Amino acid sequence: MSNDQDARIEKLETDLAHANHTLDELNDVVFDQGKQIARLTRKLADMTDQMEELIENALPAHAVEKPPHY
Repeated sequence: MSNDQDARIEKLETDLAHANHTLDELNDVVFDQGKQIARLTRKLADMTDQMEELIENALPAHAVEKPPHY
């Protein structure tokens, strides 16, 4: 092979190595974000349950009373 072809192949191999490295880094970021989203989703569900419980306990229940004409 000529020097020009060797240089082109070496550049392609270098670019491919950098692309693979970037892909691995992005995969790690996506994986971590997936775990964070799952954790935040669980936390939101827990907080929603807590708020519903607080609302139930804070608001007085409507007492069932007979109408005044009875």
